[in-house]
Amino acid sequence: MIMKMIGRELKLKLANDYSKFAILPTNRSIDSKHVQKMIASIRKMGVLRAVITTTTNIIEGETKTYVIDGQHLATALEREGQPIPYIDIAIESEEDLVEKMAYLNNSSKSWDLMNYINAWKMIRPDYMKLFKWKNMYDIEITMLAAIGINNAGIKYSTSSIKTGNFQITNPKAEEMCKAFNDIFLKIGMSDRSVKFQFLAAFLQAYGTYNHTKVMSNIEKHMKTVKLLTDGDSTGTYIRTKIFNLPK
Repeated sequence: MIMKMIGRELKLKLANDYSKFAILPTNRSIDSKHVQKMIASIRKMGVLRAVITTTTNIIEGETKTYVIDGQHLATALEREGQPIPYIDIAIESEEDLVEKMAYLNNSSKSWDLMNYINAWKMIRPDYMKLFKWKNMYDIEITMLAAIGINNAGIKYSTSSIKTGNFQITNPKAEEMCKAFNDIFLKIGMSDRSVKFQFLAAFLQAYGTYNHTKVMSNIEKHMKTVKLLTDGDSTGTYIRTKIFNLPK
């Protein structure tokens, strides 16, 4: 079967040999509950779309056919013993692969930042560092990225992370992640907005930062810290009482 897409013809193929398909290590993990839903859908309505693949040697130096979209559908069809309909598309580079994966997956279930980091980390060392930090410290990824560039403003624009352009420019990022993790553990009960205010003050103070003093201040003011909510007065309180910064 020939399908037309943006002026191009795409050939729909059928595969009964499930072993021909490889799963990209950067793709989402298989969710067995989602596979069960796909099986129920297939039994009720049949197969309504194709799996998208690419055949390349770019990834592992060996030519393989990778599933880049529809891995749950492919798994469900294998479970049902049905042939897998697929369309094989060309990729030009590893970057091109990540971008096409993002477009394809976002058409069904949007990627979160960790999906982008997981995809880019194989070809971008700085993304591998972010991935490592996330595993070491259970801190929101945008906070870790902010430490990586010493700028809390990344909270408002994460496009550089999504497009593969994020770079760690802060030479003290590793030690700062460790220090902020101690703070994060102390204020774990706080609202997300309050945590970001702590982060902003932490980044501002780090040039003259005294970790022991800051941890002592948090403990000293813990009753108030637990009651903090978003607002300018909260930011002022955190800067002056916790980090000993001017208003």
